[in-house]
Amino acid sequence: MLSGKRKILLALLQIALWLVFISLPYFMVPHQMDEGNIDGFIRHAMPHADMAANMFISSLAFNFCLIAFFYAHHYYIFDRFVATKQYGTYILVLVLCFVAIFYGSHIFKRFVFESLPFMMRPVSFREFVRAINWYLLILAVDLGVKLLMQLKQTEQRAREVENAQLRTELSFLHAQINPHFLFNSLNTIYSLALKKSDSAPAAVLKLSHLLRYVIDDANRESVPLEQEVSYLNNYIDLQKLRSTSSLVINFTVTGNINSTQIAPLLLLPFVENAFKYGISNQEVSPIDITLEKTVSTLVFSVQNKKFEQGEKDSTGIGINNVKRRLQLLYPDKHKLQIDDEPNTYFIKLTIQFT
Repeated sequence: MLSGKRKILLALLQIALWLVFISLPYFMVPHQMDEGNIDGFIRHAMPHADMAANMFISSLAFNFCLIAFFYAHHYYIFDRFVATKQYGTYILVLVLCFVAIFYGSHIFKRFVFESLPFMMRPVSFREFVRAINWYLLILAVDLGVKLLMQLKQTEQRAREVENAQLRTELSFLHAQINPHFLFNSLNTIYSLALKKSDSAPAAVLKLSHLLRYVIDDANRESVPLEQEVSYLNNYIDLQKLRSTSSLVINFTVTGNINSTQIAPLLLLPFVENAFKYGISNQEVSPIDITLEKTVSTLVFSVQNKKFEQGEKDSTGIGINNVKRRLQLLYPDKHKLQIDDEPNTYFIKLTIQFT
């Protein structure tokens, strides 16, 4: 749908184009011609000295009829007959329209301008051919406009179908995140409960904050970046409660994160992956997380050691999930670097916002 301003601009543009069209006869014929250069046809048709004025007056009624035909064809005739594949009837209607326009305008100008002798002349074959050419030109212009509009509508429908499919896939990917996150968090609280840790109540409180974010905010298309960072902090705090003293976490945030929107839960899988495979009870387990926000770019990186884990992620959720979400949400606007070494794991995600 066009906005109010665009409708006004479109209407003004059409008025300007039709004014140019109506005035063409006035500028296409010389205003003065020497008597010796006037052939017999022009002397009979245009006896006045101002040839351009005569041409303009004689074509006025026909041009107004062509303008009326343009809109009748655009808004009714084409859709009524071509869209329903009544091609024979469509051609017949076009022929009848031309006959009505040509002879109707001729009768009209003879009636209105009967005081002007040059308006009383009979219709010539040259006039008839010229009228057909103008009629076909107006018809071709409107057919071109209709074709462009149909192509635009087809492209728009294709985009709508594609967007609907993308939304469906994103909803499916997002639905996978929530139970996966809940499963990992419940495992954390379960391990604390087994140890009869005093940290279990605090873990439940952290989990409640995380669940509130997942339920209330994570279903949106985008959330403030500072909200996503707060969610990551809560998640990291929850993981710290179940971890040993060997865990060393460095989470650094630089830049202005207050005015940026990001897809929810987009960064979580990288942090989850670090906690899942980067913690050991025997060795120092450093996890370095950095988030840098510039004017138009977000750079997020996670680095951790790799330790053998008895339980592997067999659900296919996590990194593969976020890769697909990035392809759907930030096509050609992101770069994901993954360095999977024997002893270390490093990811670097760069998102371009403009």
